[in-house]
Amino acid sequence: MAVGHRARGTKRRGERGQSLVELALTLPVLLLLLVGVVEVGNGLNTYMTVVDAARDGARLGSKGSASDSEIQSLVQTEMGRLPNQVQLGDITVERNVVSPGPPTRSSIRVTVCYNHSPILSLPLVMPNPLRMCSSTTMPKVS
Repeated sequence: MAVGHRARGTKRRGERGQSLVELALTLPVLLLLLVGVVEVGNGLNTYMTVVDAARDGARLGSKGSASDSEIQSLVQTEMGRLPNQVQLGDITVERNVVSPGPPTRSSIRVTVCYNHSPILSLPLVMPNPLRMCSSTTMPKVS
C-alpha cells in the first residue's frame, strides 16, 4: 500500500463519533414524524368510526320502524371498538327534520359525538380530549 493512502473503511481519529452525533441529531425528528403518522392514523380511524355509526343509525331510522333507543343501541354497538365508551347523551336522534329543497320530505337526523384521547398528550398541539362529532340526515322511506 502506498504512503498516504488509507485502507477502505478506516476512519481518522477525529471522525469516530460522527455517525453517533448524526444519529443523535436526526433520531428525535424521525421519532416525532413516526408518532405523528401514528397519531393521525388513529384520529382518522376514530373519525371514520363516528361517521359510519351516525350513518348507520340514520339509515336504520329512515326505514321508519326503529325506535330512538334501537338507533342509539346500534350506534353504541358500532362505537364499541373505540377505547372510550360513548355516552347516551352523545347520541341524539331528531325526527321529522324537514330536508331543504324540493320536494319537502320528512327526514331523520342522527348526531354522534365522541371524546377522542390522543396517544400522546401534547396540549399545545392538540386538545385532550379531542371532540369529534358527525351528523347524518336521511329522508324517511315511505
